[in-house]
Amino acid sequence: MTKITNYMKKGLTQKTLSSYTERLLEGYNTLMAFDDNILSFRFSAHGTLVLFNIFNSYYINKSLTAEDISNGIAYRFGSRNSILNLIKRAEKNKLITRVTSKTDKRQKYINPTITLINSHEKMISFILSRKIH
Repeated sequence: MTKITNYMKKGLTQKTLSSYTERLLEGYNTLMAFDDNILSFRFSAHGTLVLFNIFNSYYINKSLTAEDISNGIAYRFGSRNSILNLIKRAEKNKLITRVTSKTDKRQKYINPTITLINSHEKMISFILSRKIH
C-alpha cells in the first residue's frame, strides 16, 4: 500500500480512511438500500449531490433554492433539467417542501421534511456509529 498523499489531513492514516470508506459502503448497501427516502436521491451522482446540498444548507441554516442547487453542481454530474426534475419529484414525494420567500415572492426555498431528516440522520448515525478497525 502507498502512503497517504500530502493533501490529506495529518493524522488520517490509510487504515482510518479505509475504515470510513468501509462504513460508507456498508451503510449504502444495507440501511440506505432499503430506505425509500434516501433511495429517491441515490440513483445518480447528481441525486446524491442534491441530497448533500439540501442537508448542508439545512444544518447551517442557510436558505437554498433549486437554482442554487443546479448552479452549484457541475454539469458533468447532471444537467440543470435533471437536477430540477429530481427536486420536483422529491417535492411530489413529500421529501422536501418549498417555502416562498417573504422578501422576494419569486424565490422558493427548499427545506427537507421531517421524514427526510429522520432518514438522513439515521444514515449518518449508522455510518458514524461503527467502530474503526
